[in-house]
Amino acid sequence: MFYEVRIKKADGSVKKIVSEKKLNRIHWDNFQKSEEEIGLVTASKQQVPAWVKQRLDLEYPETYSDYMNTSG
Repeated sequence: MFYEVRIKKADGSVKKIVSEKKLNRIHWDNFQKSEEEIGLVTASKQQVPAWVKQRLDLEYPETYSDYMNTSG
């Protein structure tokens, strides 16, 4: 829920009045824009450095070959 906003000058007089309807529209427009910017995958995949993969392949050679040879 939004309420009318009164923007005042330094001397205290009213400079501008923003209506409830306008605030509501501004809020939902901003919300819609932010929703459109969000993709299904927001974070990119981080690649494993080659030296890490090589070391893991040497330490656990059976893991990948077992995975590729399974049926079903």
